[in-house]
Amino acid sequence: MNKAAWRSLGLATVLAVLPLAATATAEAEAPEPLSAEVVAAMTPQQQGEVLEPLRAVADAAARVGRGAYADLYTQVEMAPDYRSVNVYLTDTARGAAFLDAVRKAGPEADTKLLHVRKSAKSLQQIRKEINTFRSRRDLPFKIHMAGSTVDGGAIELSVDDAKAARRYLAEPAVTQELAAARTTPIRVRQSPPAVPLSRWNDSAPFYAGAALGPANGSFAHCTSGIPAHSTVDNRQWLVTAGHCYGLGESVFTAGGNRVGTVGAKLDDLDSAFIETATSRYTWDGLDAQGYTRRLNGVRNAAVGDFTCHLGYTTKVACNIRTAYAGNATWVNNGAYVWGSASDPNTYPVIARTGDSGGPVITINDENS
Repeated sequence: MNKAAWRSLGLATVLAVLPLAATATAEAEAPEPLSAEVVAAMTPQQQGEVLEPLRAVADAAARVGRGAYADLYTQVEMAPDYRSVNVYLTDTARGAAFLDAVRKAGPEADTKLLHVRKSAKSLQQIRKEINTFRSRRDLPFKIHMAGSTVDGGAIELSVDDAKAARRYLAEPAVTQELAAARTTPIRVRQSPPAVPLSRWNDSAPFYAGAALGPANGSFAHCTSGIPAHSTVDNRQWLVTAGHCYGLGESVFTAGGNRVGTVGAKLDDLDSAFIETATSRYTWDGLDAQGYTRRLNGVRNAAVGDFTCHLGYTTKVACNIRTAYAGNATWVNNGAYVWGSASDPNTYPVIARTGDSGGPVITINDENS
């Protein structure tokens, strides 16, 4: 079936199922608590049914927090019972005003599911401290990734030599300097380095999840990411990993079709933008014939949420539990990248070579 047919089917299916969501009644009894283990055992579709209300309010809270309330916003997470969402603010006295802003930003979001919690420091403060610490020239270890706890109470470093890091942090001069600067307590753990990991001959309009070249045998170089368009001039773009291509470079599919030219890059998001005709779909990787899903929006991830990664090599990797949502940072090609990261213990393989740039998604509809 060609792409046009899939688009027609995907859109019709979405329109057909939307009214069903409205049949839920407010009088329903409060649902039983869940656990991360129970949610992880669900299919992505089942997770979508359970987590969609939480995802909606978490996204609205994150947008407000990173906007007008950036001075007090720290992080948002799904509560341990997976029935509500916690948002962490340094000043809980402004919680009511924050919730009002969330209602305006996401009228569809149920703010009754959102609980304001006290945090130690804002995301802005934590980022500044992380940047200051990793710029120190006397570190006897390499920082593979840095992030913070959801409440901003501790900075967490993944390093190549945890013993050296702990010795360094215990040195009196370092301890005194960090204390004088009121630096958030720092934890370290040993970890391997974060290695940037990068259908075969896609054609316009381009989708996410396809193989990008140059190919190495049967392996793709990278994977196409989210289709996008500029709201300023309506130009269309295909996003992929920034470390895959340079600015101005022509990009081809692994099979040789020309995609377009990299017209912009954001190094701190490791993103490259290829100007080309796109459509809001992604190959989901499960079907060799090329099954597609319609992309119905963009969401901020919440700590504790479960996502899927659609890379060309690995195909579909789901049940990836978010450990850091927008507050993780690592070095890639000499640039500091900020983004989200998963708990490495919750999924054996998230990505392999050739998966770079592929979309990270949640499934909130059977066909979308």
